[in-house]
Amino acid sequence: MTHASNLVSILSSGTGTPRMKILMRHEQTPGLFRSVRFKLWGKVELEGDEQAIIDRYDFDQAKLITEEIEGLMKWSVIIGVITVVPAFFVWAGFFGRAVGTPIALATGAFAGWLFYDRFRETVYVKDLLYGRNFRCKSIVDISIREERLKQMVAYLRAVMESAKHWGGAQTTDVPPLDPETSRRIMLRGFARGW
Repeated sequence: MTHASNLVSILSSGTGTPRMKILMRHEQTPGLFRSVRFKLWGKVELEGDEQAIIDRYDFDQAKLITEEIEGLMKWSVIIGVITVVPAFFVWAGFFGRAVGTPIALATGAFAGWLFYDRFRETVYVKDLLYGRNFRCKSIVDISIREERLKQMVAYLRAVMESAKHWGGAQTTDVPPLDPETSRRIMLRGFARGW
């Protein structure tokens, strides 16, 4: 049994069947340069009280995974700038320079955002609430992403369960440390500038 399966089973134990569900769909399409392209679509289905928690705490804007692809922002800006030039000629031809310039800038910004959104690996809660396609290089990559989706949803569910009980004070026992462990922690904190 995988780690994600353990998390899902722990979170659903004692409460009957789990209310939160993950819908997943696999797709394969012929690629332009490669023989086959793979997609995994994932979406979370919620019950009414779970949706109320997401609405109350604005969880839909929360990041579940932050993964930066090196150079993605740079390429998004380049795509946006490259798009502005032909867009300017098209829009200025229709509306004149005064109106065409802001429309061309907006078109470039939209093209850059679209490129960034298409290739980003960061996953927001809203992505899973509305459904999102994940590009996969192979069937193995689909399996890995499925497990990661299960982990993300299990984590989201754990956070939502803890949100039901937020408020008030919580006491946590902190055991004494042996001298060597204490020295290492102090040195690590000193090195970080605490």
